[in-house]
Parts: sequence; C-alpha cells; structure tokens
Amino acid sequence: MDKVKVEAPVRATEDPEKVGEAVLNVFPELEIEVEDDAVRGTGDSGSLRNLQEVLEKRRIRLTARNILKKHLRDNSTWFYINKQAALMNRVNVLEESISALGDILVEIESDDIMGLIDWLAPDVSVPEDVAD
Repeated sequence: MDKVKVEAPVRATEDPEKVGEAVLNVFPELEIEVEDDAVRGTGDSGSLRNLQEVLEKRRIRLTARNILKKHLRDNSTWFYINKQAALMNRVNVLEESISALGDILVEIESDDIMGLIDWLAPDVSVPEDVAD
C-alpha cells in the first residue's frame, strides 16, 4: 500500500490558507488540514499524479529521482518542495528545507518504493529500449 504525507509549516507572517493553496497547487488530489501552525495532508500514490506530470514537463525527473534515491530508507523516501514556488504553481524539488519560511516536506511510503520512484521520476538518462 502506498502512503503520501505532506506537511508545510505556517509561519506567523503567513496566511494558513495561502500555504494550503501552495500545497494543493502541487497535490490537488490530497486531502489537507489547514491549521494555524501547519498544513498537513495525506493521500496515496494517486495524489502524486500532478507532481509526476510537472516533473516531466519541467524536465527535472532525474534531479527528483536522485533526491528520492538519496533519501531512500527501507520502504520510504522523502524530499522537500519550495513552498513559495508552489504558491506560484512552480515545483522546485529540494534535498533539504532552505527557505526561512520553511518548505513542504513530502514523505512517501510504499511496499514497492523503487517501483513508485520509477513511475514518479523515471531514469531518463537511459533510453527506454536500453533500460528494458
């Protein structure tokens, strides 16, 4: 079973609804809870569909794949998405949180984590006919 958890801090200078909007811009299928201190969401691999499309369109699948593999632990992995960029409908995948306002933490668990990584961010450095 696949599980996706997303959490974005809400700082005192931020509107919690705007942080929620940033999360939903990247993960429109995610069910979120907007609170004063954080926006939290949960879903399954289907909630990653939009992210998968954006990674392909922006041609950052290999970067995302490298980060996902770097943070691979047993049946899970994690990464960050820049919160301010997400509010502007952009996706910047990060190895660590770099923004003073905090970034969106994405944690993924799967019984087939490598299969999920291959779907989300396939290795485009190897032509498909050679990879098989």
